[in-house]
Amino acid sequence: PKSVARKLKPRFIGPFKIIRVVVDGSTFELDLPTDLRARGINPTFHATLLRPFVPNDDARFPGRQLTQLPGFKQQSEDWNVIEITSHYGKGRELLFEVRWSTGHVTWERVREVRHLSAFNAYLEAMGV
Repeated sequence: PKSVARKLKPRFIGPFKIIRVVVDGSTFELDLPTDLRARGINPTFHATLLRPFVPNDDARFPGRQLTQLPGFKQQSEDWNVIEITSHYGKGRELLFEVRWSTGHVTWERVREVRHLSAFNAYLEAMGV
């Protein structure tokens, strides 16, 4: 998350299983979760970027689990869209008025709202 200072963020995440060795042993392909792949993270890493996994000593650091790390959960695509209230224009110039959970209202192009569930609800309400 952007609100956390860089020095407080974890330096490494994992553990991830090594799937295969690429380019004479200096590059490795990891088995990354789908949410990291969806964010555009390439699963191939150079050996200098990898570290061996050392499990947490629960006696010294109780309650520190990988699932508690912020920002690595599956995120909804329309997490902050409340509704689409109207549209303007036609064809390539079609714009939709989007009401956000923050209270802001913006005009967005159809390619930016096409994947939202609020877009489908708006089309159903309009009878399209």
